[in-house]
Amino acid sequence: MKSFKSGVIVGILSSAALAAATALSYRHTIIKPAQQAEEHHEEVSKQAIRRSVAAHQSRY
Repeated sequence: MKSFKSGVIVGILSSAALAAATALSYRHTIIKPAQQAEEHHEEVSKQAIRRSVAAHQSRY
């Protein structure tokens, strides 16, 4: 009976560790690149707006 309990505990802990590793891996490979691409798009968009405003303003 003792080996069954320890087997269940080890199984639960390993499943929890596997779930945590999967979540971290998903975040690292899917979510972070998407956030970085969105931030880059925002930055480029702001620069384009500034350039557009600067190009269409009169000097006088």
